Amino acid sequence: MDKIVELRTKIDDIDDQIMSLLSQRYDLSEQIGTIKSNSKINILDTNREEYILKKIGNYNHSQQLELIYSTIMSESKNIQRR
Repeated sequence: MDKIVELRTKIDDIDDQIMSLLSQRYDLSEQIGTIKSNSKINILDTNREEYILKKIGNYNHSQQLELIYSTIMSESKNIQRR
């Protein structure tokens, strides 16, 4: 049982890092949204999304990562539309 607690503690630390990084990512998405709005650039950039999804293939659990990144990119676009 001690091993489970130890592993969960590591997961908690990683989750804190992920949440912080996602918050930073969404701050940047907000800035990009402002630039796109001021420049009349379309929010959707399929080349950028394809680039990100292609990189996922380099990692373990790529199927799960693709699902997560689809959500991350969708939320980034929602933030840019504000």
